[in-house]
Amino acid sequence: MSTHLYPVPSGAAVGDGAPADNVASEIPRPLAKLTAKEKALWEHVTQALQEYGLIHLTDAMTITVICRTFARWVDTEEQLTKFAREHGGSYIVKTPNGYEQPHQLFYAARTLKRELLSWLPEAALTIPSFQKVMGERAFPGQPTLPGIEDPVEAHRRRRVAAGLRSV
Repeated sequence: MSTHLYPVPSGAAVGDGAPADNVASEIPRPLAKLTAKEKALWEHVTQALQEYGLIHLTDAMTITVICRTFARWVDTEEQLTKFAREHGGSYIVKTPNGYEQPHQLFYAARTLKRELLSWLPEAALTIPSFQKVMGERAFPGQPTLPGIEDPVEAHRRRRVAAGLRSV
């Protein structure tokens, strides 16, 4: 009798084949109550990931964080834009001591954007992370015509040339 948690086909060893081939893609339920904006984003992201088989029940926490962070970032950017519009097109404010500095909304938006950009690759929601996970399956049937460069590879080369880390 086998002691494996999952059945192993006869003639195959444990670990043979890609793990993703053995795991069903299933959209999880959110782990927290989402706002209407977050819920709409949740549905959009999870549907897109399921189309490529890149979502699993264990992704609920990551997707929740991404949806919440994105919705908060968009809201903060809208508030900053409104503030700038109401103050002559600038988000620079004067402190009580007379110093000029960006409004606090600028810092909040910057922090949320950084957090979002650190989480997106975790769910294969950037082109480089998607390409890394999917490999050649990322863009099936895309013609490779002479003289036409693969946009993902071109993007990766530009990032490396600019000194940015390749994902």
